[in-house]
Amino acid sequence: MGRISLVPLSLVASIAAVGAASLSSNQIERILQNNGGYSQLDDLTGYSLSYSNCVRVKIPQEQDDDAVEGNVNFYNGRYHAQYQIFATFHVCGTGNGYDQTCSACDYDVEYTADVGTFLEAGLGYYEDYCGACQNACGRRRLEDADAAVDCNSCSNACASYSAGGNDGNDESMYVGCQEGFAEDGVQYYYGPQCSESGGIVVGVFYDDECTIKTKHDPPQYGYYKFGALTEGCLDCSASEDAAETCNGMYGDSFHCLNGSDQQGQDNDMKVCSTVKTALMHVDYSNVKKRGSAAALFVEVFLALLSLSLFGGILLLTYTYYIRHRGDKSQPMLSSEDIHEEEDEDEPQSEPVKAESGTMV
Repeated sequence: MGRISLVPLSLVASIAAVGAASLSSNQIERILQNNGGYSQLDDLTGYSLSYSNCVRVKIPQEQDDDAVEGNVNFYNGRYHAQYQIFATFHVCGTGNGYDQTCSACDYDVEYTADVGTFLEAGLGYYEDYCGACQNACGRRRLEDADAAVDCNSCSNACASYSAGGNDGNDESMYVGCQEGFAEDGVQYYYGPQCSESGGIVVGVFYDDECTIKTKHDPPQYGYYKFGALTEGCLDCSASEDAAETCNGMYGDSFHCLNGSDQQGQDNDMKVCSTVKTALMHVDYSNVKKRGSAAALFVEVFLALLSLSLFGGILLLTYTYYIRHRGDKSQPMLSSEDIHEEEDEDEPQSEPVKAESGTMV
C-alpha cells in the first residue's frame, strides 16, 4: 500500500531543493513548528526521535461460549482481557549532544510502534552508536576530524546507557516475552510493560505472549538502558545505521493525529483512537497551569478568611468598649441611688417617743 502524503507543496519544494540531510537545524525546526499538520517524510536524516509515552491497547476478542464480556482467557479464577503494549514517539529537529535532549519536536503527531519493535530498534541504535563511540574515542581522539562520531556527545550518552554494566543481566533481556519464574505449578512470563509514569519497565504476565499482566512484583533493575532510550534523543544523522533505524521505526509505526492513522493502516484495534484517549490528559503545561490557578485560589481564599476573622474580632472589641466606656466613668453608687425620694403613696411611720420624752 502506498504511503499517503499530506505535505504542503511549499514544504515539498523546499525539501526537494536542498535535501533533508543538508537542512540546517533552524530550517528543520521551522518545518516542524509551522507545518500545522501531518507531513510524510521520506528520509529522517537530519531529524531525531524522542520517546513520548507507553500505551496499553486492548486486543479485540471473538465471542466465545465460555467468555465473559468478550474475555476468553481464564487465569487465577477469572477471565482477563488481553492488551498489546505500544510506545509512542515524536519526530524532532537535531539533538543537543551536551544534554542528550532533542530540539523542537512535532507534538501533534504521536508515532506509535509495538513496544518490542521500538525497544529492539532503539537498543540496537545505542549498541551501534556506543560501539562506534568506543572505537573512535577510546584513544582520546577528540580532535580527529575523521572520527565517525562526535566524541563529546557520544561519551555522555553511552555513559548513561552503560551505567548498569554490560553483563547482560538487565532489562534488555526482556525486550520480547520470556519465561520468568514458576510458582505453585504456574509458569509466569517477563516482558515489557507500561509504568505508572508512562515509562517502559519489565512486567509479569500470565501468558507466553505477555498480554495479560499479573499483580506480581516485577524484577528489580536499574533501567539504565531503557532510561537512555526513553529519556534521550535518537539522532538519525549519527551514522548510516542510525538513519536506517530511524527510517525503519518511522515506517513501521502508526502515524496518529487526532485519533486516526494518517497512513490508513490502523486496524480493528483502533490504536490511534486509544492513544488519543490515553494521552489526552498528559498535558503537563496545562496541568501546571491548573495547579497554579488552584493554588492561587486557595491562597486568596485563606487570605480573605483571615481578614474576615480579624475584622470580626476588631468589631466585637470596639463594640464592647463603646458599651462599657460610660459605666467606668461613673461611681459605683450615685447620690440619687442613696437619697431616693420617698414614695408619696407609702404611709409615713410615726415617730417613736422615748420614755424620757425625747422624740426618736
